[in-house]
Amino acid sequence: MRKIAILLAVLVLFQTDCIKQRKKVEKSRPPLVVHSVLMDCETGDCLFEKNSLERCVPSSMTKLMTAYLLFARLASGEIRLDDEFPVSLAAQKMPGSRSFFKAGMMIRVEDLIRSVVVHSGNDACVVVAEGLAGDVNAFAVLMNEKAEEFGLQNTHFSNPNGIPEEGHFSCVHDLAVICRRLILDFPQFYHYFGEKVFRINGVTQQNRNTLLGNALGVDGLKTGKTDAGGYGVAASAESGGKRLIAVVNGCRSNRDRAQEANKLLSMGFREFSSFKITEAGKPIAKAKVWLGVKEEVDLCTHEDVVISVPRRYEKLLKVKVKLSEPVDAPVILGTKIGELTCSYKNFTSKKHDLFPCEPVQRAGFLRRAAVSLKHLIFGTP
Repeated sequence: MRKIAILLAVLVLFQTDCIKQRKKVEKSRPPLVVHSVLMDCETGDCLFEKNSLERCVPSSMTKLMTAYLLFARLASGEIRLDDEFPVSLAAQKMPGSRSFFKAGMMIRVEDLIRSVVVHSGNDACVVVAEGLAGDVNAFAVLMNEKAEEFGLQNTHFSNPNGIPEEGHFSCVHDLAVICRRLILDFPQFYHYFGEKVFRINGVTQQNRNTLLGNALGVDGLKTGKTDAGGYGVAASAESGGKRLIAVVNGCRSNRDRAQEANKLLSMGFREFSSFKITEAGKPIAKAKVWLGVKEEVDLCTHEDVVISVPRRYEKLLKVKVKLSEPVDAPVILGTKIGELTCSYKNFTSKKHDLFPCEPVQRAGFLRRAAVSLKHLIFGTP
C-alpha cells in the first residue's frame, strides 16, 4: 500500500508540473487570432477584417496558388488529369506533411491535385512545380506573376508548399482573393477541396480541414500550420445563394482556427443581406450626347452589381453614379462613360464601370449646326 501511495504522489506531482509547464507555454503563445478577413465571393468586398493586410506566414495556404496554376494548365488543355509527372529526389526529401512519394515514381495529375489539397503534401507540390515549370524557383516566378496579375500587394512566394523561408509571405486578404479566383475561375475543379479523405501510395490520410461538411456547409478550401505562422485556414461556404470566404491565421490550435472561421462565416450569413443593384446590360442611368442623332444614351454595367449590406444599415444604402458628360458622338460600344458605386455608413464599394447600352451615331450637318447654334445662344448642349 505504501508503494502505491508513493506512486500516486509522484503521479500527482508530475501532473501538477505538466499543468504548470502547459500554462507557461500558453502564455508564451501569440494572441488567439492575429489576422482575419471575411469576403463576399461574388463582389470581392471585405465584410470584416482584422489586420487583414499585415504580412504573415501563409504556411500551407500557399498551396492555394499552386493549385490555381495547376488548374489553369488543365483548363487551357495544356495538360490532362491522366498525364503523369515524375517524382524527383528533391520532392522525396521534402519535410513536413507528405504523400510519401519516392523518387522515380510517376504520379497522375489528378492524384497530385488530391495530394496537394487533401494530404497537403509538400512533396506533391514540388512534383507539380517541377512538372509545370522545370524547378521550384521557376515555378515561384509564375506564382508571383499571377499574384501581381491579381493585384496582391502583400504577397511574395519563394516555394510552392509554404515551408517558411526568407521572402515568403502573404496576408489573409490576399489569400482570400486567391480563394475567390479559384472558386470563380475554376468551378469545375473546386470539388477537390471538399474531399475528406484520399488514399495513394498505400497511405490513407484525412483532410486537415475539420470544417468540411459542418452545419454552415463549408465545402473548401485549405488549412495551414507552421511554428512561424501558427494555425490558419481558408474556408468557404454557400447559403441562400450567397458564398462567403473566411481566412484566419495565427491561431493557437486547430480547434481555435475552426472556431474563428466558423464565427466569421456565421456572422456573415446572419448579419448581412445581399442586394442586386443592377443586372449586366440593363439600363441604370443616362448620359447626355453632344452632336448625336440622340440627345441621351442609356448606360449599363457589363456585370451584375451585387452588394452585401449589414441588415442594420439597409435603409442607409445609396447608389451613386458619376458621369463624364456630355459624351461626344459617335458613341461607341465598350466606351467607359462613368462609374457606379454603392455606399452605406463609412463603407464605399468598389467602382463599377458604366458603358453605353447601344451606339449613337454622329448627327448630320444640319442637326449639328442647329445644336451648335442653340448652345451658342442659350449655353446649353
